[in-house]
Amino acid sequence: MQAETFEVVDETGRVRVRIGVSGGDEPFVSLHDDTGRVRARFALGADGSAGLAIGDEHGKTRATFGLSSDGSASLAFGDKNGRVRAKFGLAQETAPTFAMQVREGGDLHHVLTLAEQGSPTMGLYDRTGKVRVRLGLAAEGSPVLRMLDADGEMRAVVGLADDGTPFVQFLDEHKTPTQTIR
Repeated sequence: MQAETFEVVDETGRVRVRIGVSGGDEPFVSLHDDTGRVRARFALGADGSAGLAIGDEHGKTRATFGLSSDGSASLAFGDKNGRVRAKFGLAQETAPTFAMQVREGGDLHHVLTLAEQGSPTMGLYDRTGKVRVRLGLAAEGSPVLRMLDADGEMRAVVGLADDGTPFVQFLDEHKTPTQTIR
């Protein structure tokens, strides 16, 4: 038996499993609940990527596991609105990544990430989801606090220099330092 799409139905005729090839010649398997909503889908991309997405009863994707065409892998978890709140991964160059968002009081998001160079970083996001403050360690291990404007551009930095001396630096809209205090 050959077909571009194969469906398994329940005793009432509702599709519960669909196996097929999408328009872009990408194979997939989808599992449907008793209302017909896709709750899980595994697919292979034409670019070599592969992924599994799991949705809730409202159609929101709540968990994904994927392998990108560049070799990076990730596991992500979404909230009831389908927005990613926690993500774990391994970049193509084997640098670990980790991110987590938590809603407090309905407005503020806290994000914790593990930076590419392996140093821990915590970011605070505004109501629109843009990072405004990053607290972390520089590549050499010195503590750094970075403050960003509404466009995500760094405007002020407080930290310790390589030699251990404290500094404060202010930057203009072109990322040019306007004042440094040591």
